[in-house]
Amino acid sequence: MSNLYPVIASVVEGHGEAAALQGLLQRLIPHLREDAYAHVLPPHRVPRDRILKPAPLAQALTIVTARQPQPTAVLVLLDADDECAVELATQVHELAQTSHAHVALTAVVAVREFEAWFLAGAAGLAGHMGLPNDLAPPLQPESIRGAKEWLSARMPAGITYRPAAHQPSFVQHFDLDAARNAAPSFDKLCRELLRFLG
Repeated sequence: MSNLYPVIASVVEGHGEAAALQGLLQRLIPHLREDAYAHVLPPHRVPRDRILKPAPLAQALTIVTARQPQPTAVLVLLDADDECAVELATQVHELAQTSHAHVALTAVVAVREFEAWFLAGAAGLAGHMGLPNDLAPPLQPESIRGAKEWLSARMPAGITYRPAAHQPSFVQHFDLDAARNAAPSFDKLCRELLRFLG
């Protein structure tokens, strides 16, 4: 390995994650390990209906692994929606193995949706972008189907939560420790990042 530090590439399904994931990882890495550094490349977006197919996923992995500096690890991030997160992650990993077995890759699937992590760490969003100053997380945030709607219902009248507009800011403010404790899929992301860091 010629890199002096980890280089993390990513493949995501949504416009919001494409705009926000790089900032989240840049915040999260030194939070997980003091003085840790990794070069985080901008995410590559592949629509959901293609990310679970062999050829489009292989093409995406070829694109991101060709970037410079050369990635030492690849993160594939998607939402479970109503599917089993573990099964989806296994499916992505098995598809990736057929074309990119040589790549250090992990698939992290947010239970329900990425925004469930915001619900789990909602205390950190209190007072941010019009959310209530007393905003508190719901019980079992990953069980809520409609985390985007939960956020919209707590925003000022006439304002609707929009992933591409709100995610880049929200990832800088939600409570990381609370999210890790309350959302097992976010804890999975943290554990995989620690593995990437070595």
